[in-house]
Amino acid sequence: MDGISEADLLKIHQMALEERQSTVTSLLNQQKLPEALAESLRKPPTGITDEKVKNDSADLVGEVLLQVKDAQIKQCVENLTPEQVDTLMKYIYKGLATYNNCNTYLKWHEQVKAVGGLGCIVRCLAERKSVLDTN
Repeated sequence: MDGISEADLLKIHQMALEERQSTVTSLLNQQKLPEALAESLRKPPTGITDEKVKNDSADLVGEVLLQVKDAQIKQCVENLTPEQVDTLMKYIYKGLATYNNCNTYLKWHEQVKAVGGLGCIVRCLAERKSVLDTN
């Protein structure tokens, strides 16, 4: 892990998550949904095995997705960078695996696929450092 211990990496991801949660909450309160989405996708917790941090990060993204109205989804996705689009697709699959709010996740999946193409799905499923699992 390039000289960083698992414990140190976990602390970094925990601090980054706390910062994202605070910023996203503020942006959601201001109805700045595209900005809240981009912020929720910043610094995803990859390279760690702590499920709580990964699940809390996924919950944060899910919270944003639930607040965006259907008519705003396309605009939100189009404002993302290609890396953010790929990260969002990973969170969509993680959200679908929970069996909660699947209708919302499927609407987002459609728009993310339209912007990111099939390559987005392939990269999401093939990525070794993932928000989906502990490896």
